Amino acid sequence: MSQSHKSRALQLLHRLVLPLDRALQAADRQTGCSAAQLSALSVIHFLKANTIGRLAAQEKISAPTASRLVEGLVRQGLARRADGDDRRSGRIEVTEAGLAAVEAACAAREAILADLLVGLSETEWHQLRAVAGVLARQLKVGPDSVHRD
Repeated sequence: MSQSHKSRALQLLHRLVLPLDRALQAADRQTGCSAAQLSALSVIHFLKANTIGRLAAQEKISAPTASRLVEGLVRQGLARRADGDDRRSGRIEVTEAGLAAVEAACAAREAILADLLVGLSETEWHQLRAVAGVLARQLKVGPDSVHRD
């Protein structure tokens, strides 16, 4: 592939990120949670980042920021501290309400994406899956981080 074709593909991808993000944020708002809260809940539950340190490392945020985020989740009843008084080393768990918020956001995001992609041919779905797989690999978003029923 020529450099100009690569450049055009990169420009198109870049132009798609913001409108796609805005569309998916609408799904997040339906839950009453911020994107940061939903991300933290997902990371705690699905990736088992169940301490402030693990959450901070996974989300690439500071420990104080992760601690404030968790405090908000606990206040809202979306997470709880599982043990210990030491807030830095104690385990964090997602409550049923927190998991319900994550599942609702995932379902709403999927619905928005399905609406955006209605009418794709089987070939286009296969192409989209291939591109999504490449991006997931490059971003180190493995199959274990995808929620499955």
